[in-house]
This record gives sequence, structure tokens and C-alpha cells, in this order.
Amino acid sequence: MKITKRLLPLYIIMVYCIFALSGCSSANYEGKDLVDKAKKLHTELEAAHIQVEDIRGGHNTDRPPVQEIWYRFQGDVMQYMYIGRDLETGEEYYEFNNGTELDTWHTGDTEWTFAAKGSEGYYSYSRAKRHYFADGELLLNDYPSAVRSAEVKNEVGGIKRVLIQYDDAKISQYEQMSGVTDYSQEYWTDNIFDSNVIVDNGQCYSLIVSYSKDGKKYSYYISIAFPDPSAPIERIEPPALSGEITETEQ
Repeated sequence: MKITKRLLPLYIIMVYCIFALSGCSSANYEGKDLVDKAKKLHTELEAAHIQVEDIRGGHNTDRPPVQEIWYRFQGDVMQYMYIGRDLETGEEYYEFNNGTELDTWHTGDTEWTFAAKGSEGYYSYSRAKRHYFADGELLLNDYPSAVRSAEVKNEVGGIKRVLIQYDDAKISQYEQMSGVTDYSQEYWTDNIFDSNVIVDNGQCYSLIVSYSKDGKKYSYYISIAFPDPSAPIERIEPPALSGEITETEQ
């Protein structure tokens, strides 16, 4: 993802760093089979709408997501609309790619920046070269060798909830996790239906990640929706260009 690092929530930065260092692990825990299947099913999605919300202090419907993406695959090409927000500074970053043109906008820009396929500055994603949010191994990454405890809870309607608590000492072996404590994940998985018939089970539709660092607590809620893959991905105009005022700008 080409978004500038200052606009990435700490959660996303850490996931990138840890995944690069952790590699594969044969360690097991209760619910690992559910997490592994959720990763596989997510990678197989043809389309998704994903939101990352900062839920410190609880869910707030008036507060926009810190990251949001709509994507679908057209053949091998990934088309997407991505928005990244820094809720403290009000900075925003917009990125749209329809497979032939890349459009980007950052707070302070007076217009979109365009890059046509094949020109300098253009980049894209595909099934082989996956965007972070379209890769189950990245988005739903777990760290088996650092798990302290895990349990699976059966909820109403066949929903399964996997709760994982990580060991502070084992997590801290990764340089980028230095100072991180109380790291936990909560996966929610559900059945997949086709014409009201269950065709598979184990699709992750939400993930909660919580931890503490430098005396502060962080908590992020990642929600995954499953839109029609045939629906086109539309470019969303930044409020600064469309004339709208966002909550963070007021």
C-alpha cells in the first residue's frame, strides 16, 4: 500500500512488521483451525468492503473509519477505492484504481493526481500481487508462537468467536512490538450462504485487535462486508473537493 506511513494506524503498521518477521509456525492453539480457514476464505473473496474503526472509548457512529476500502477482482486485476484518515490531525488520503488508471489525493491537494497504466507512478494489485486488505494471511494474521491462551465460543446462529490473548514476553521478541502489552485478538466467523443454503462456514466478518503501548490503550474493529462482485467500484470524491465538511474538519 502506497499510503504515507503517518496516516497508517499503529495497528496496521505493526501487522505489516510482525508478519514480515514471524514467518510460519507449527504452534497450535484452540481455534487455530478456524482462523486458518478464515484466512483462506478471505483470500478467495471476489469482492469486499472493509472498515477499520478506532473503538477506544467504544463504537462511535459519528466518527469515520481510520481506514476503508471497497474492492473487487475483474479477471486478475484488483479494482479498489481506498480511504485512510488520521483522526487526530484530520489528514486524509484517497486512492482509486480501476485497473487502467491510478488516482490519488492527499489533504492539501487541490485536485487528484493521475497516473495511467504503464506510466511513471502507476502501480496496481492482482490475485498474485495482493493488496494488504485482500490477503487473508495479512489482514487476519495471528501469531501462534506467542499465544498465551485461546478459546472458542459458540454464539447464536452458528457464529463462532475465537478469543486469543498473547504473552507479553513472547510478543516482545519482535523489535517492532517492543513495549506492547496485553495484545489480544477476537475473530468472529459465520456461515456462507447461497440461496439460503450453507455452502461453507468460517468466513471472518469482524476482527477486534487490542493492546497497550507507552501507557496508552488501543483498540481497532475491522469489519468485513461482502458486496456483489459485479457491482462497479466508484471513485469517491474527497470532501475538500466536493465541498462537503467532514466531522474531523469541524
